[in-house]
Amino acid sequence: MTIKQIMLGLSALALSASLTPAAYAATDTGTLTVKARIGAACTLKTKNATLDFGNLTTITDKDHDAETSITVQCSKGQAYLIGLNSGQNYDGIRQLRLGNNTIRYGLFKTAARLQTPQDYWAGPYGSFDNSYAKSATGDGSDQKHTIYGRIYKAAITPPAGDYTDTVAIEVTY
Repeated sequence: MTIKQIMLGLSALALSASLTPAAYAATDTGTLTVKARIGAACTLKTKNATLDFGNLTTITDKDHDAETSITVQCSKGQAYLIGLNSGQNYDGIRQLRLGNNTIRYGLFKTAARLQTPQDYWAGPYGSFDNSYAKSATGDGSDQKHTIYGRIYKAAITPPAGDYTDTVAIEVTY
């Protein structure tokens, strides 16, 4: 190797060293806070449920039962109440109505359909009454709640037609 080649190599090395960024000599530290807040919430997923007793030809033979369900989703651990008001046609008892004709019915929390405050799902005179509400605790997923209905046996069967009532649903948490 010649002196010229050695000098050329050293020059190239010096040039490449001058192009290399400077080494970092000091550090400083800090923290990053990452957070999220989950608020207590409940959502009535079933906005419009229908309890359909079907096509009845008589109500003088026996009580007629039907059921439907509503779905509620609440935060895990969130206590809540489901209330049903007494409906549009309430007159001391729930009624399906067609003009001036009525059919008496009840709404219940269990299939036993007991007429006790623990089982009867009601609110007096169109309002919500938490003493008749169903209580539950959310688990973060959709929770299905069955509404059991009963048309009470009557002395006479009213005229043919479509009898209806509208009952409001309320979830309180």
